[in-house]
Amino acid sequence: MKNRVEDIKDKRILLKSFQSIKQIENVIKQICSSNIDDIQISVLGKVEDINLDTNFADSWTKLKSYCSNKLRLNSNFGMVFNPEIGTYFIAGFLEPMFLQEINGKTIGAMPAGFYGILRGLGIDKENVSYYSQALNKGDLLLVIRGDKSKITKLKPFLV
Repeated sequence: MKNRVEDIKDKRILLKSFQSIKQIENVIKQICSSNIDDIQISVLGKVEDINLDTNFADSWTKLKSYCSNKLRLNSNFGMVFNPEIGTYFIAGFLEPMFLQEINGKTIGAMPAGFYGILRGLGIDKENVSYYSQALNKGDLLLVIRGDKSKITKLKPFLV
């Protein structure tokens, strides 16, 4: 029997919290104009804390449209209620993970769901705790996944 070696790109996660969705919009615009492709982007934020220069935090349609049009995250969008965080939205590649159901309950709605998903992406315990607290206090999270070389190229955009 022959042994076979697979060439698998080493995926990395870049995670940063921001105080406004406009900051994330600017970062995503820079990324899109940089010709760095084959990356995945997600944004998470508490629904009651979102203010897009007008207060429509309770409007699912407008928030979804904003994520699709301004943030260019039109593939996936959802919301969950987590007892420790509150109601938060997920736009982008992470949405299916957070909305995956186990015994009729979405993973993102489970008390340890947020923690488990980020740990599964390779984020260490201390950083998961930090980002959970940031999300809980109203910051938005930008999560970018890509191979090591592309993530290295993106780091200057997040300064």
